[in-house]
Amino acid sequence: MAKQKWKRIFKTVSIIIGGVLLVAIALYANIKNFTVREMVSDEGQEMYYMGTFHDTHFRRYANYSMDEIVSAIQNIDPDVVFIEAREEYFKQYGVIDGPIDMCMVYGYCTERGIPVEMVDYWIIDDNFQENTTSDDRDNHIHENIKEKCQEHENEKILVVCGFGHLSAQVDRMKEENWKETRIPKKSQLFKMKTEAFCYPEALPEIWEKRALFYGHTVPQLVHEDERISDEMKANWVEDTDGSLYRYQMRYNELFVNNELYLK
Repeated sequence: MAKQKWKRIFKTVSIIIGGVLLVAIALYANIKNFTVREMVSDEGQEMYYMGTFHDTHFRRYANYSMDEIVSAIQNIDPDVVFIEAREEYFKQYGVIDGPIDMCMVYGYCTERGIPVEMVDYWIIDDNFQENTTSDDRDNHIHENIKEKCQEHENEKILVVCGFGHLSAQVDRMKEENWKETRIPKKSQLFKMKTEAFCYPEALPEIWEKRALFYGHTVPQLVHEDERISDEMKANWVEDTDGSLYRYQMRYNELFVNNELYLK
């Protein structure tokens, strides 16, 4: 009896584990489908949100590459694209200060005459934590999106942001009475329509400018800010030996050689 009982338990556990693995495999194979959502206002304005994974797109295991981001932009065919970068630093320094996928999207859209707006918000203070978000940051991003929506009334908008912001921003738009709609055949968004994938010609320059900005300009600004403590300033060291620059420039090798993945 005891032996049969353990056999039943083992069989049940095996079925559960097998089911979990099947679900995990299915989710992995279709992970991109969870990254795009569509909202529609009462007036009929369309807004798409696309959540991205920044430098992870350059890893084969991510199952979500840069050419698929470009394909989604092609197939959504927006009138304007909002990206996760800060507008004030673009105006002052001409830099796209967002993650690498935002630099890519900016280069792709400007090369094709698609207007780009910047909606990110964050500041360096004594509470700053790298690679995190907060309700305050998402509230500011939401307000920036709302403001830009008014400037692009009746246009189809695509918001490209880190996946960690996706649900927070969709939920905030729902509170503004935007309705989420179902996207039919969502997986087809990531299929290239016509042209073969190619990095934007200006991307190496865009990325280099960002590397120099974070290697030199940002540390200088932090150390000049009297409101920031010495403890926090110690985390922002200028790239005097060029190590950060060289590390970031490995991506430019991909851009120049038109390769999708880091080796």
